[in-house]
This record gives sequence, C-alpha cells and structure tokens, in this order.
Amino acid sequence: MFDKKGQAALEYLMTYGWALVVIVIVIAALFAFGIFNPPAAATCRGLDKLAYSDHAISAGNNAIELRIGNGAGSTIKFDSISYSGDFAGGTITTMPGNLATGSYQSFTNTDGNFTTAITGSYSGTVTITYTTEAGSGIQHTETATCSGTG
Repeated sequence: MFDKKGQAALEYLMTYGWALVVIVIVIAALFAFGIFNPPAAATCRGLDKLAYSDHAISAGNNAIELRIGNGAGSTIKFDSISYSGDFAGGTITTMPGNLATGSYQSFTNTDGNFTTAITGSYSGTVTITYTTEAGSGIQHTETATCSGTG
C-alpha cells in the first residue's frame, strides 16, 4: 500500500518536472532569438589602434557622424573612409588633415550615398585607411561595425 503512494508522488513530481524543463527551454529559446533583449546602445566595435568615441545617425540630414581618436602611437594621415552595410556605401571625398596621437576627429558623411531611413535598428561598416607619419609610414586599414537603434 505504501508503494502506490510513493509511485503516485513520483509520477506527480515527474510530470511537473518535465513541464518546468519545457518552460525553461522555451524561455532560453526566446532569449536566444533576441525577443527579450532590450535595444542595445549605439556602438562601434572592431577598431584596433583607432579609439571609438561616439557616432550619430541622422536620417533627416542623410548623414552619419563618427568620432574616433588616434591611439596608433604617432601622428596619422587619413587616406580613405568608406561606409557599407546599412550605411549604403557612402564615402568621404574630402579627407581631414593629420591627427596627432591622443587627439579626436569627427567625420560626417553627407555625400548623398547614405540612403538608409533609420526607423529601427541598424548595422553598418566603416572602413578607415590611414598611414602613420612617423616611424614605418605603413598604410593600415581598420574596420568598425557600428550598430544601434534610430
């Protein structure tokens, strides 16, 4: 007689145990698909010797502004800056002058190629090519992926 009560209790616990396992799996899947993730702050990742400071998107002005610093250890000369992904391949045609070590520079792309109407989240790539003025004079290319919500 005691065996049947134990079996009933065990079946009861197993049924609710499996139900809890299913609930945990469903919640984990929802997190994995990003349903519960809050909007991420605007950021750019992937720069090595250049230091990311900030960026801003203005769909009304058809522009993206990026502020970076020189962490290369010597003065650098910018050769090219190009945009792709949600930034629609725009390119800055007038390059800024040299940037001293530890200094920051803002770049604004308003050349008309920035066509993404930012209504939700965005992700684009900024590729910066520069040459070190002191030392080796070697050309470097760094790519940052910028994302956020508009």
